[in-house]
Amino acid sequence: MNLNSFVMRLFKNKVHFSAVLLFLIGGCNEIIEYSPYKAGVKSPDEDLNIKAMEQISEFSQSEFRPFKLGLVGDSHTYYDYYEKQIRQLNKHDDIDFVVHLGDITLSGIYREFIWFRDITAKLNHPMITIIGNHDYLSNGEYMYQEMFGPLNFTMVYNDCLLVFFDNVIWEKNVEDPDFDWLESVLEEGQDYRYRFVFSHIPPWSDQFNTGNEYYFNMLMDKYNVDLSIHGHTHNYRYKQPYDTGPPYLVVSSSQKGEIFFLHVEEDGFYPGREDY
Repeated sequence: MNLNSFVMRLFKNKVHFSAVLLFLIGGCNEIIEYSPYKAGVKSPDEDLNIKAMEQISEFSQSEFRPFKLGLVGDSHTYYDYYEKQIRQLNKHDDIDFVVHLGDITLSGIYREFIWFRDITAKLNHPMITIIGNHDYLSNGEYMYQEMFGPLNFTMVYNDCLLVFFDNVIWEKNVEDPDFDWLESVLEEGQDYRYRFVFSHIPPWSDQFNTGNEYYFNMLMDKYNVDLSIHGHTHNYRYKQPYDTGPPYLVVSSSQKGEIFFLHVEEDGFYPGREDY
């Protein structure tokens, strides 16, 4: 092989390689990322909780009307199981909306938030999502706020106060949750028919020291909270663990093959649980 032939073959190989490389890069927008830890979402994916609440408010009544909530939690990266939960929830046309009790990711990275979003988009009901401790990892706190909105927020539905409270401590690197905010919204909400608090971590769990556990339940008791609802432990539990205060409901993880409900009626409320 003379020098000219060698140069021409080398040039052709480089051209072919470059063409293949450009083709692969062009078709991999959803596969290749600069970093899994990046934050920032596209405009349609911003403030999903706010958009869900706007949708829910269209059906809310100023006077009490019975309603039914779907409840799930701790989907992490159990995506096959979470998708089954979505399909099961879609079988219930009588659900007003669904609440996810947090830990929608395992490591708080961008791709996990996107996967969660894509699966949740198959749900036929509005969903409100609270933040869990795993969602604080990496850039998760910022991803959550961009994708869903504020960490603490409230909503009134059919004359019932629903409080969504960020009570993560360790991953947030704080000593206490924002109890001042929680007390202020509960104090202002005494005239509603029922008061429900949703937060990821039950007060007897690992992240709460004795003082925080006591103070959380004290607020529930002082301001007549009817039910406190949680995830985090991955196991179902419904009990009244303290001498005073409301009953507590904990929903299991997606991996357990269960969905949960909260039935709110004229004469009271009760949880529901369904295996599939």
